Amino acid sequence: MINPSAALAHLDLSHLDLATAMAGMAVCFFAGILGGMSGYGAGLLVTLFIAPIIGPKALMPVISVLMLINNASRVWFYRHEVDRRTVMRVAGAAIPMAWIGAELYVRMDSALVQSMLGAVLVGSVPLRRIVAGKKLTPGPISIYGIGATYGFLSSLIVGAGMLVVPLLMGIGFAGPALLGTDAAIAVIVNLAKTVIFGSLDALSLAYFLLAVMMGLCTVPGTWVAAFVVRRTSLRLHSLMIEGLILLGGAGMLLHLF
Repeated sequence: MINPSAALAHLDLSHLDLATAMAGMAVCFFAGILGGMSGYGAGLLVTLFIAPIIGPKALMPVISVLMLINNASRVWFYRHEVDRRTVMRVAGAAIPMAWIGAELYVRMDSALVQSMLGAVLVGSVPLRRIVAGKKLTPGPISIYGIGATYGFLSSLIVGAGMLVVPLLMGIGFAGPALLGTDAAIAVIVNLAKTVIFGSLDALSLAYFLLAVMMGLCTVPGTWVAAFVVRRTSLRLHSLMIEGLILLGGAGMLLHLF
């Protein structure tokens, strides 16, 4: 059996000081608030901080575990509003495609992964605005199609969950029901991705434990979000997160040159 302490010893974090570790905890805490309030932005915010530390190839497996914990806490806080039937329909279509996406991800070159992540981060801002302005009236085919697309992209890029929120809104979900159902879908898909990346040897025990610790730091933020979700505007949050995403994505792209 692998010793968790020994596994963590193989994770080279020697270049990190206490201030960086504390900053990472703060980032995860605020990511929990942002995701808990809007269903969007938590994974993107954490990515901006952690990608330069662990590298692009380890990013998606680590984010999968982290977002599994983050969304599990959101499900708990909104557990009475979760629509189980919708969760199973979307997640059922997403999981097989998530496996295909993960198989592709582990075979991609690190530079390609980094350039793709940077492009997605920059492109996610205008895409989110375009998608948010669409009035969807999804039928069964659309639900399964968007679920499958989400599953495939979620293994390749951060922020694929932006496809699910407008889908749920088109069905008629809003407020806690929207946040809880979206989170439940993410829990099932990220649990599957954690198993898939582990079976592909893309998620070491060391990185799994690191992701768990970071994920736990998001839980208090999710609690705060659940408390204030009906008392605050998301406009300022959207502007701030979009600015960070644009800067971080541009930085990842410029680092390649």
